[in-house]
Amino acid sequence: MESEHASRRDRALPQHEAFNLASLNLAEADSTDFVWETLEQPSMAYFSGKIAGTCTLEYYVSQAGNTRPIINYPSDAEPKKVTMLTILDRLRRLETGLDAENPNDLYGHLYHFFIEDPEHESYPHYGIDTQIADLLKVLGSASYGWIDFSDPRHQVLGKFVNSKDNSIRHRFFHQLVLSVELYLRIHSPTIYSQADRNKVLTQLPLKIAWDLAVAQRWLENVLILKTTSEESSPKKSTFTFDLRTKNRQKDALQDFMDVMKWPNKLEVERVLLENDHRVKPIEDRSSDAWSWFSGVILPGPTLPWLLINSLIDCDPRSSYNLNFLTHMTPSSGFQYLSNTYWSSRCIVGKVLGAARGVNETAGWIGPCLYSTDLNRVECVRVRQLPALDSRPLPEDVASMNVRTSPLGPLDDAYPVNDYELITPDMDDITDVIRIQKLGFLPLKEQPAASKGSHSDKNRPLVWDAAIIFACEGETCPMRLRYDVSFITAFPCHEGPHVLFYDYAYRAIKVDQGLHNIHNWADRNRPRSESLPTAIPAPSGPSQPHPHAPQDACSAASILDEVLVIESLGVSDNEVFARAWCAHWGVSAIVANVKETCMACAVREAYAACVSVVILTECGKFGEVEEALG
Repeated sequence: MESEHASRRDRALPQHEAFNLASLNLAEADSTDFVWETLEQPSMAYFSGKIAGTCTLEYYVSQAGNTRPIINYPSDAEPKKVTMLTILDRLRRLETGLDAENPNDLYGHLYHFFIEDPEHESYPHYGIDTQIADLLKVLGSASYGWIDFSDPRHQVLGKFVNSKDNSIRHRFFHQLVLSVELYLRIHSPTIYSQADRNKVLTQLPLKIAWDLAVAQRWLENVLILKTTSEESSPKKSTFTFDLRTKNRQKDALQDFMDVMKWPNKLEVERVLLENDHRVKPIEDRSSDAWSWFSGVILPGPTLPWLLINSLIDCDPRSSYNLNFLTHMTPSSGFQYLSNTYWSSRCIVGKVLGAARGVNETAGWIGPCLYSTDLNRVECVRVRQLPALDSRPLPEDVASMNVRTSPLGPLDDAYPVNDYELITPDMDDITDVIRIQKLGFLPLKEQPAASKGSHSDKNRPLVWDAAIIFACEGETCPMRLRYDVSFITAFPCHEGPHVLFYDYAYRAIKVDQGLHNIHNWADRNRPRSESLPTAIPAPSGPSQPHPHAPQDACSAASILDEVLVIESLGVSDNEVFARAWCAHWGVSAIVANVKETCMACAVREAYAACVSVVILTECGKFGEVEEALG
């Protein structure tokens, strides 16, 4: 695969190397170029688009399916019982790798302490390949009760490392040491070539693949130190963890504060210096803080939440009210002092990502508008429906290059009259739309999960969100009802280009009747579909919202026309266009006209099977300085 040209890409590159931990390719540890090979699906390496509040086309269509085969190796093999000291001592020795030249030691350490050799009398398993098979059987045992790290509920590893329940902590480290044994054997140069190793890694059961992810992240980031007390009899050994990448994680946290314009940055930086030895280490402040500062972070949705919770833990001015942020409720955000901050998966953040002065990094969008409906320090969970788009099916993705060809269907001749050069109006740009207010209304009946006892009265409420606009002297409210997606258009080359006549579109300026267009999603939906009648509460990654129901027919076959919204000029114009999409439940391609021409944006909309294109300049030059002035 050709490397991305610096200016021709649609994804946002991580602003710090620590943010790369959100994605992992087991086959090639340093590569996430092949979006279909990362352990987490869809790939988080392509989650954030280059324009704040957007995703990439790769991430959007990857939700249509998963190419990783579902493989299970049924087994009832169980490990031997072993003490915590033995486990930690073995982990410490494995940090330098396996002694592949001494098969007796390899065999003895594994089978004497950890697992059974079923053929120890007739054919002892000295070969690494047979040891790999035995480890797969033990880790794949359905009866032993191993932790399934593919379950999002189990992906904050600090909860296991620091668990007050010794049985849970013991089970985690027991599973970890076996996973490290397996990881090092699979990566042994004496048994597999790189190609064979990649093949093995892509054919592992999902649960064991996640075990290897835990092993890899542990080996990369943590050392175990052993000290022995000479004064006691018998001698006592103590194990401590040395966080090898803690300084890197601190630097990433500081970069995050700079981008988010964190209001209490100086005090947090003093805490990060850790000059006061009377205060406990920052990694011991919570399970999330340990996970972040250790760098033992699994790929997937957890990194943004570990990051923000670690920042809150280190901020002396934060309060208990902000202790409820979790990746299990992704449609969330919070108000802190004079700003709001939103998860990149929350529709409020997706819409306000277009506002002036707002940035996106590491799965968070901010600083955004302050809301008078919220307390100065408060967590918010937003109620949002699934988008009404008919999502692309696997066959839509497979046919994408054919059905969106610039020339149209394959033919013997291509008449010039079949093509039209289309461009937005760059001369008459409106400046009459302004954001008045970010509004929230709590649900009258809160979901059961938000109804707590007296002890958790500060648990966040679920709210309906809306943005109030002023349009030529009139008030225009837009409810952010639907969890739509905004997709960054890929930059085209030497545009503008012509558009084949069969790619039907309708162009409209953001201030010329857009708010009078209702139910646009109905134009591109099977007639048999019925709209949802109830708005569910926010759901977590373990139980994601199903998308709006659709017939077996492909999304491409029912997309008849694309609405092109010209929202050039000030940022408020684009915010209005995105809010309109969230109000009516339609996803959109967001195209920066400085990089992508109108024709290519329309074709990409047909490729993604979405019915709206938003043309933008990503704000008016100097508008942030004007606002500050």
